This record gives sequence, structure tokens and C-alpha cells, in this order.
Amino acid sequence: MPTRTDWIPKREEELADLMGLWQGKLGDSALQGTYGWSGEECGKIIAALRAFLDARTAYAGAPTKANHTEKEKCKTEGLALMRKFAREYIRNNPKMSDGHKQDLGVSPGDKEPSPVGTPDAGPESEAEINAKSPGVVKVRYLGAKPYGVDRIEIAWDLSGDAVDSPDLLPHKETFSRNPWEHTFRHDDRGKKLYYSLRYLTKEGESHWSDVREVIVP
Repeated sequence: MPTRTDWIPKREEELADLMGLWQGKLGDSALQGTYGWSGEECGKIIAALRAFLDARTAYAGAPTKANHTEKEKCKTEGLALMRKFAREYIRNNPKMSDGHKQDLGVSPGDKEPSPVGTPDAGPESEAEINAKSPGVVKVRYLGAKPYGVDRIEIAWDLSGDAVDSPDLLPHKETFSRNPWEHTFRHDDRGKKLYYSLRYLTKEGESHWSDVREVIVP
């Protein structure tokens, strides 16, 4: 199994935490003076990280395709600046001890980028319904989980309009074994359930599978 060597977290929740930490550290003028950090560079990074965190909050509140696109763009820009700053001001900075570097999530032996042991595509799946179990839908991933996969994440929604993008599925849950099961309300019967799956590993997550649909019995 590949060993993690990249200092950037693969899970977005952990990445958001690290970015919040960097905002505080890089905005500290005392640390800028102590470590010889460029105040101008720190300001650029802080602005970029704030833009990503704001975009992430906006997407959580309204998970539209446009908000997802903006969030991913801001994340890419923020990560590029973080990596550049780590190379130029942290990793080989003689004014910083190993402990100071680790405070920012950067260890002296870290490399970038690291090999990621995460499948590229999400799993194929099938939905199971039974007229004798009204409101119950079960979704199974097909085949064995790839090595290193911890859990499966499902994104879903009930919609009267066709959904063709996982970005438009606001409800998300994880499960480790088949099947994922959900009991819908009486007034949801007959509606279309749209869903997509992806793999989760300690390194990150795969892309979502194609969106599939099933009618709630």
C-alpha cells in the first residue's frame, strides 16, 4: 500500500482545518519577523485561503454546480500558493525548527506530490426495491472494495427533475458494508431517487460514479 508522503491532507475537511491554521499563523506579524516570511506573500495566501473557505461555505449552503466549480477553483489556487510558500519559506528555512514546521503541517522529510492509493472512479452499483417493503430503497456497490478503501460515500436526492451531476445531490452518507438502506416517508413513494457513489480511503476520495435513478416503492 502506498505510503503517504504529501503534507497536504486529501480529505477536504482536514484541508479546511489546515488552511484555517495557516490563516492565523501567516497573519501573525511576529512570526513573519521571526521566520523571515514575506508579509506580501503571506497576505496573498491568506486572501486565497479565505476565498476557498468562503466558497466551501457557500457550496455547503447551496450545492449547485456553479458553487462547486467556484469552490474547486479556489481550492486549486490556494493549494498552489501553499505549496510554493512551503518550498520557499518553510521547508529549508534555517530559522524554523522541525517543530515549527510541523506546527504548519510540514515535516522536513515530506515530499510532494505523493502517490495516492485511491481509485480513480467510483463503484458500479445497483438499487434494490421490494413492493412488500414500501418506502425502502437499498443500494449496493458491485464487486469487492479495492485495497485501501475504508468506506463508500453515497450522494442522493429526491427530485422531480432529472439529475445528471453528483454535484447536484446534496444528501451524503457513508457506509462500509452493503447495502446502504434508507426508508423514505409515505409521501415520497413514487418519487425518483437519484444517487451516486464514490470510494473513500485514508488518502482521499475517488471521483463520483455516474448518477443512477430508482423509483421509491
